[in-house]
Amino acid sequence: MYKHANEALAKAKSLKELLRAKDELTQKTGYYFGIEVLGLKEEDPIKFERFYSEIHNLALRARESARFVAASPGGREMGESLWSICTPEGDTLANSLGFSTHMVAYDTCIRFMIDNDYEENPGINDGDIFSTDDGKTGGAPHPGDTYSYMPVFAEGEIVGWAVAVNHIMEAGAPIAGSWPGFSVDTSMDGLVFPPMKVGENRTPARWWEQLWKSRTRAGVFNVLDDKMRLAGNVIIADGIKEIVREYGLDYYKRAIREVIEDSRRAIKENIRTSCVPGKFDGATFRVVKYKGLSKLWPHADKDFMLHTKMTLNVNSDATILGDMTGTSKWDYCAFNGYPGGADIAFYLPITGNFVHNTKMTSGLFYDVKSYYPKGSTYNPDTDYAAFSNIWAQSMAMGALHWNAITRSMFAKGYLEECLSVEGDWAGIQGGGTLANDQNYGFTNFEQVGGVAQGAYPYRDGSPVTWAMWTQLTNIGNVEEWEYLIPPFFYLGRRLVKDFCGHGKYRGGIGLSSIHWVVQPGKDLYVSRGGAGTSQTTHVALGQAGGYPAPNSWYLAVRNSNLNDKIKGGMPYPRSADEILDYLAEEKITAQDVQIFKYDPPQLKMKDGDVFSDASGAGGGWGDPLERNAQSVIKDLNEGWVSEKIALTCYGVVARKETSDNEVRYLLDEPATQKAREDKRNARLRCQSVKDWWENERKKVAKKELIEPVKYMYNSSFSTQDGDSFKQNFIDFWQLENNYDLN
Repeated sequence: MYKHANEALAKAKSLKELLRAKDELTQKTGYYFGIEVLGLKEEDPIKFERFYSEIHNLALRARESARFVAASPGGREMGESLWSICTPEGDTLANSLGFSTHMVAYDTCIRFMIDNDYEENPGINDGDIFSTDDGKTGGAPHPGDTYSYMPVFAEGEIVGWAVAVNHIMEAGAPIAGSWPGFSVDTSMDGLVFPPMKVGENRTPARWWEQLWKSRTRAGVFNVLDDKMRLAGNVIIADGIKEIVREYGLDYYKRAIREVIEDSRRAIKENIRTSCVPGKFDGATFRVVKYKGLSKLWPHADKDFMLHTKMTLNVNSDATILGDMTGTSKWDYCAFNGYPGGADIAFYLPITGNFVHNTKMTSGLFYDVKSYYPKGSTYNPDTDYAAFSNIWAQSMAMGALHWNAITRSMFAKGYLEECLSVEGDWAGIQGGGTLANDQNYGFTNFEQVGGVAQGAYPYRDGSPVTWAMWTQLTNIGNVEEWEYLIPPFFYLGRRLVKDFCGHGKYRGGIGLSSIHWVVQPGKDLYVSRGGAGTSQTTHVALGQAGGYPAPNSWYLAVRNSNLNDKIKGGMPYPRSADEILDYLAEEKITAQDVQIFKYDPPQLKMKDGDVFSDASGAGGGWGDPLERNAQSVIKDLNEGWVSEKIALTCYGVVARKETSDNEVRYLLDEPATQKAREDKRNARLRCQSVKDWWENERKKVAKKELIEPVKYMYNSSFSTQDGDSFKQNFIDFWQLENNYDLN
């Protein structure tokens, strides 16, 4: 079968012919590009691996060099970037470190350019620069992620693409930041553009730089990031030319396809050996509170909930299908997205669990598939749906996928590979005008750079050190964020007591920062973008009896006496919970204190005001009453849990001892044994599942649901495959077949 690939490569005279040949051969044979025999690898495996190591090294070198050439703080410090090498038809060959599954978008973008005859107009030539941040045509999850593409030529023909993507500082929407909130349709998403040629001869057009400066609030930083992406792509393009000279063009063209087929087989085998086949269901829910915020758009002036439903089918032939039937219909809100961007989240668990070597390629995408019903949140049947904050839903969907994989692997007997995944994050963003009339916009990525691990079946999760969406975790230095956001100063950044999912093994503790506003100039507005809100849990299940983590929440303290107290020598409050303690103890007073368990609207901040967040907690694993009591005592002494949680959640009774003005907790073992026995007995007296179901069924039959929930289910019923989900709903609650919620 390898000869068919060789014939196709020799015969194709355009990118369109090459793409069609690849699609047809892959579909017909079940092997990528029809490559049934790994001829180059079998002939000389050392040469084959050396070839790939040189390709992969190019991507690594591009990232580590380019981010120190020119970059914003987010581009330089954090894992919110990626450099990749693609085949001419858009499949990924190698990735740098970074948020690797963004390689899903490359196929969407390059395929769009090929299908729409970009080879003829505007032309694809050596040294050209293309860019996009569009979800529909470019595969971007949201406008805050911007992609740069450079075609790579050798011996007069295109042999691939150098691609870079990073999360920019500000997207230019009505709501400042890189996750524009409260968008009603895509006209409010910011500077959104399809794949377009923005430079030639490795030089960006003058108008391109001016566009960033005039249409976004962080033009200087966005231009720096654009130069960063270009610098890395140039490194890749030059390096590929050298590799072609070393190995020969024929070897290069054959080897890059063989590498992808090789990695496809490895992933399939890892799925086969790691997972128990089955169907794994999950659901998440998200609050959308737009009521009162969209007076100019009455069709969006409403509060409702979004439903994300996934059935993950792990099949006996080592293929995986993630079926999103039952997910809400797209709506007039910021939380929609398109399939390319949604897949970036969908494939995160696959890279995290089954890519056990450095060959992270498009081989990932051929035996693992997603299905998004037409019209749903992840596949709108319109070009105009807002997609500025798809990550809010996609991280929940990715967490459902990861937890399903965990359950499949746990059933196989694995422990170290399994954890309770949340993927919750928050990002503070905003914009303002300094005293000198300088306008600016910003996003603080610290809560995206690292969150807590969920618990494992054998140990607690760790705080800050994990992120579902990137191989790297780095919340950034406070000094970097302070010069990015002139009026923001950190009063503190620390973990929050009790802020985790509890269980036999608890999740990692979530993080909070306090941002103190000092001399903001003429105005300053702050909002946030994030995966979840604490009116609901991030995912609607725990692992093996563990509790899901509490979700993100936010605190704004305005018109306070904080400045005077700090001048008087008061110790700084260091986290959202601590500033609430200060208020309760009247160490400080404030006229306006707002706690947001949902997305806060854009808030005007003045000198001395404070904005604080708490996010990134990890979920628990196992029954909390089975937790080692001494582990709870250790948590008490280290300040991670409170006495109240120790008793009410874990059934642990502690006594205090004071020595040298230091309070230490000791275990009261008899009292703990009794407390735990009482709690277990109380469980026997609780409402049975049967009684719960019957009581809830009466409410459903009478349609006694609050309006946001009723709206949510009607939305799920109205997508392309909504009838099947509605039938499942009817069957579960044993309702009449003509039941509806209207």
